[in-house]
Amino acid sequence: MVIRELILKNFGKFQNRSVRLDEGINIIYGENESGKSTLHAFIQCILFGLKKMRGRASRTDTYTRYTPWDNPSWYEGTIRFSCGGKDFRLERDFRRGEDGTKLVCESDGELLSVADGDLEMLLGGISEAVYENTVSIGQMKSRTGDALLLELRNYLSSYQESGDGKLNVDKALLLLKEKKKEWLNRMQLRIQQQEAEEKKIKFEIAYLEQETEELEQKLLEEKKREKERLEEQKQEEWKQEERKREETQREKVRMSARDRRKAGEKLNWRKVIPAVLLVDFTVWVILFCTAGWKTACISAACILTAAVLSMVYVYTKTVSKRSGTEEETEDAGRAAQDHTSGNTGKENVMGASIRLLTAQIQEKRTRMSNLQEELSELQMRGSSEHGEMEEIRSIELAAETIESLSVSAQESVGEALKNRISEIFCTMTRGKYKKVSIDEELKIDLFTETRHVPLFMASQGTIEQVYLALRIAVGDIFCGDEPMPLLLDEVFAMYDEERMTETLRWLYKEKEQIIIFTCNRREAEALKRAGIPYNMVYLQP
Repeated sequence: MVIRELILKNFGKFQNRSVRLDEGINIIYGENESGKSTLHAFIQCILFGLKKMRGRASRTDTYTRYTPWDNPSWYEGTIRFSCGGKDFRLERDFRRGEDGTKLVCESDGELLSVADGDLEMLLGGISEAVYENTVSIGQMKSRTGDALLLELRNYLSSYQESGDGKLNVDKALLLLKEKKKEWLNRMQLRIQQQEAEEKKIKFEIAYLEQETEELEQKLLEEKKREKERLEEQKQEEWKQEERKREETQREKVRMSARDRRKAGEKLNWRKVIPAVLLVDFTVWVILFCTAGWKTACISAACILTAAVLSMVYVYTKTVSKRSGTEEETEDAGRAAQDHTSGNTGKENVMGASIRLLTAQIQEKRTRMSNLQEELSELQMRGSSEHGEMEEIRSIELAAETIESLSVSAQESVGEALKNRISEIFCTMTRGKYKKVSIDEELKIDLFTETRHVPLFMASQGTIEQVYLALRIAVGDIFCGDEPMPLLLDEVFAMYDEERMTETLRWLYKEKEQIIIFTCNRREAEALKRAGIPYNMVYLQP
């Protein structure tokens, strides 16, 4: 990546200021308060964005520090750069954040998307923390921060055989841990749901069994009552048959007596009427002869009337007795019929009750059978579903594999980093120090041909050189795909002339673009003496 132009539309003290840069070494020269640090900060802000903090922190944050002096509502800038053989333009309205960002490929006019990661891809995927601790070195900040230590540890852990370091092991292990937790929760939830479902089914089965037992007991009682009823019915039928036979016999006797009585009555009436008439006539003759006509007629009429009334009375009694006998016979028949009908109704009710109980018992048994099958299927499914455990074992295996690979790869890339730092530092010191040792805590030791020099025993200039070598070496690792411009803000203040010249010579040879911010002319004069070309940019206070 090569920065071609910086356009500070309104940023800090600058307004409508354009700075053009070339490949190789660029020196941005200016006195104190001329805006060198502002220009240095602008490059980082335009590449990675500028967020406004909240609360008290917003009073002194970067957003507030570089708010335009004039017209603060207009807070914008643009950078033009080349990357991968194409030219790009990145514009930012810092007040609007991501919404105010526009990325355009000037080579073909394509509008790219920062939100979709196009800018991150052009920057080689490096984070702002890596940028601050490798390719961007501020005043008196050659020493690396804790952020670089964390990033470097993660990179060393993430480094794979391909050497690209794209896998973030900490994130990968965290992701696997979360996945494992998710599968464990899923398995636990499934087990809980299965246990709850099994418990529900078992409870329902137990309830159905209890209901079935109660229904079966009721059925036995109904059958017992039905049996007793049938026995009673048989006894009653036998008694009824006996009564019927007796009644039939009595009826026959009554019928015989009635027939005889009817025959006698018919016979008697034939005899009685003439006898009555004869008696009446005889009385009338006697009275006529003795008492005269009138008395004889009155007496005969009275006798005849009495006889007629007597016959009517006798006839009425006979008819009444006959009707009573017939009613008794009919009542006996109706009683027998009612008894038979009552038994039939009772039989129908008890039969319906037995059929209902039998149907209910069968229904309960069918439901219990279905529930037993459902329970068996649920238990079999639970015992056969090992998907969660397989996933958990796979996740554990993946985590073990990543940790194992990271350990071996860490040793490999760690050795490569040591060699690269040693190479850079050896060149800067013209071969005085042959080797640099660095541990996991970024603790550094120096080695000459004859002795070991702990870093705290070295001069301040040597320490600054070591940390610069460390930053460059780590930057080479992180920015291997797309090298970034190296920004140096007053880095050479503690260097002697010889080491500064050697460092500048190495940088010109190894780096595609270097931007040096300085308030003195030492760097420019050293470059002239060494015959190294450079681009000079002057900033006015």
